[in-house]
Amino acid sequence: MAIQFKKTRLAAAVATAAMTLGLSTAANAVVVVGGDNGWEVSFDGNVNAFYMTGDHDEGFDPTGWTAPDAAGSFANSTPQLNTSRINTGFLPAFFSFNVKSPTVNGMTGTARISFAPQIASDNTKYSGYAGRMDGGGGRGTQGSSIDMREVLVNLEGGFGTASFGRTLSIFGRNAVLKDMTLFGVGGSAMQGGGTTFGRIGRGYTYPDFNARFSYKTPNLSGFQAEVGLYDPSVEQVNNRAGAVLDQTDTPRFEAEANYTTAFSGGSVHFWADALYQDLESADRNAAGEATVHGWGVGAEGKYAGFGLTGYYYGGQGLGRSLQFHGGTACDAFGTVCEEADNDGYYVQGTYTFNGKTKLGMSYGQSTEDAFSNGAVLAGNGNTELMSRDAELSMWTIGVYHDMTSWLKLIAEYSHQKNEFGENEVTLSNGTATEADIFSVGTFFFW
Repeated sequence: MAIQFKKTRLAAAVATAAMTLGLSTAANAVVVVGGDNGWEVSFDGNVNAFYMTGDHDEGFDPTGWTAPDAAGSFANSTPQLNTSRINTGFLPAFFSFNVKSPTVNGMTGTARISFAPQIASDNTKYSGYAGRMDGGGGRGTQGSSIDMREVLVNLEGGFGTASFGRTLSIFGRNAVLKDMTLFGVGGSAMQGGGTTFGRIGRGYTYPDFNARFSYKTPNLSGFQAEVGLYDPSVEQVNNRAGAVLDQTDTPRFEAEANYTTAFSGGSVHFWADALYQDLESADRNAAGEATVHGWGVGAEGKYAGFGLTGYYYGGQGLGRSLQFHGGTACDAFGTVCEEADNDGYYVQGTYTFNGKTKLGMSYGQSTEDAFSNGAVLAGNGNTELMSRDAELSMWTIGVYHDMTSWLKLIAEYSHQKNEFGENEVTLSNGTATEADIFSVGTFFFW
């Protein structure tokens, strides 16, 4: 068995890290182990660390899920916070195993398993076990635990690619992968463990990692499409929605179409994505049901060091930040369920000079309309949260420098804002909270 060491450039390593977030492609690994009969095993990954300092208004919530009270105040929620953390960024660390089969009858199989740990615990001095050493409950090793993000197989040939397993979902995927904060911090994680928020809920909803079967067409003169059947999701919050919308008798459908073309000195990539899923009730006394659907369009252009990216999405029931989180609500009897209207966008401009240093600026926002009075008044959930229109926004400036072929340095500054409209039930005033986050950090790739 031979061991081959590949010299990779940082650009390839960056692309590899993006692939671990859902492009379902074997990585450009540093170490490739060749086996018998054409089998190969390879390894890739990263370790990253950031120093982050943040100034958060009273009541600020990175996910946008803290609303003002009836008086328009946040006095009973999160206090004003000045934070200082050392943690992973929007990407966790990764260690990934890749297996490649020999090609038989024009078909090649690849498998990938990715472990995604983080460097910080839930800012506790100890992390002996998840239940806390003092017996007081709590999150213990939350931040330093291992997240199994990818477990998948691809079967590739002239027919395209058939895939099964767990990886990043299709809807919103390209928006995440093209976000410059992917290799930075973006939105703050505040006091908890785990990764930061990037631009989640401020230009796109987070697709998360899900089990699925998918099929991707061959590349036809720059055009390629992918469709997937996903393990369906249920509503998590808002009145009785989590209890009523508990039946998923069909899979979730997601799809994406891409067109890429290159020209002298540059390239253009256009894409469109979509999501559709029904939610029903297993309770014989609850007749409510909901349909979650979304669509998005995006484009990225590159020319002579300049880059411009834009994405817009719309839909119903998507949730304001995390998909299927708070996008639907049901009344107390489970007879009427509603889907909130959602939309959002982000624009991003970058310039790379000397082939090593990228300067970037981006702005994005996501909005969710309030639920109707009927659903709110008859329910038993957070009426202040559900009775207000919400707009979450963030602008970011960043510097991303390739120090060597395996080391990247990053500095970012982000300003986040959560704005809430007038309460539709009490007619109390709207209000807003803000946060500022500065970070410096580094990535080591292999």
